[in-house]
Amino acid sequence: MGLTGNKKPEGIDILFIVSILPPYPGGAAIDYFSFLSLLSKRKEFERITVLTERGCSKGIENVDFLDTLFNYDSAKAGEKSRLKQALNYLMIIWRIISSNHDIIHIHARYVYAGYVGRLVWLALLASRSKAVIDIRDRFYNSFGFGHSFIVCSEDLLEYYSWIKKASYIPVPMGIKAAGRGASQSRHIAYFGAIASNKGILELVEGFKEYLKDSEDPLELRIYGPDLIGARFLKGIEGIERIKFMGVIPNDEVARKILDCRAVVLPSKSEGMPRVCLETMALGRVIACHRNIRSMFPCIPEEFVLDDLAPQEFKRVLFNIEASDGEVSYDYDFSVHSPENVSERLLELYKKILYPRNSMKDPKRFNEKGLQEGRCLYP
Repeated sequence: MGLTGNKKPEGIDILFIVSILPPYPGGAAIDYFSFLSLLSKRKEFERITVLTERGCSKGIENVDFLDTLFNYDSAKAGEKSRLKQALNYLMIIWRIISSNHDIIHIHARYVYAGYVGRLVWLALLASRSKAVIDIRDRFYNSFGFGHSFIVCSEDLLEYYSWIKKASYIPVPMGIKAAGRGASQSRHIAYFGAIASNKGILELVEGFKEYLKDSEDPLELRIYGPDLIGARFLKGIEGIERIKFMGVIPNDEVARKILDCRAVVLPSKSEGMPRVCLETMALGRVIACHRNIRSMFPCIPEEFVLDDLAPQEFKRVLFNIEASDGEVSYDYDFSVHSPENVSERLLELYKKILYPRNSMKDPKRFNEKGLQEGRCLYP
């Protein structure tokens, strides 16, 4: 049964709606799998259900996996079907309207997907469940009312300052921060989807420019699913120092990071890039765009891209070549501990379900949060 008023439940019944989970790669996939793993161990939940695409991992006890959505986000380049995408939205809308969960925690991509996203929004309003819309990037600029929202970084909380019911829930990360010494490796790495909006094509062109002048060039290894296809493969064809490594299991990423001199993240827009956190925690160089550095002011200036022009990549790549690959970052990694993230999520759900009982504790919310009515946990 859903919750009404301030009735105390036997446990929270929650539905997650997310397109992909491991073994499919991607930061959001890992984050949601972590959420499910963490919450499945909490006694406060009566039932946890996740609606996702076919082929996702089901290896979490006490979680009901409904992998009934057709493969769209998880499909390879050239295999995405608009019909399957439309059918997925119909299944999502029907599930929202017909079910009676206490909370529906849904990825924002489904809510802001053009006109069909408006239908998802209306379905959430009509549902008997409380909705939590999970925003993980800067793609969304339309309505931000009627539901509760979470964002994955304080930077996004500021970016979406016009959304009043927004809360910051950190990205969960189990890697312990530790410097691992200098790297003797002669390669750098890119981890992520091979997609045009990720800056990977610009990275390849910039790396070619760097190769023209380096006497002892580094090697670029690219890890991730190819969502571009022929254009990307043609761009790296015949270049000995660029290696396309394909997809690797998520649990191998940390080891690959330690094996390299630096990680390059050329994307101009991210919510809270997991690869940045992991690279910093492992004490390796992370090179990124200035927009990303706004979340991590501790990243050294010499590894920051002002734009995605070939000459700018060349400058940063030479700085990486001259470095020993070891960096110590002044960053509080404890905020991303699984225990901390689990507690914050649970507190948010309780606040949404029991608004009359969620008196703001001054020890839990800072002064700015109280004035703005927004959840800024210390």
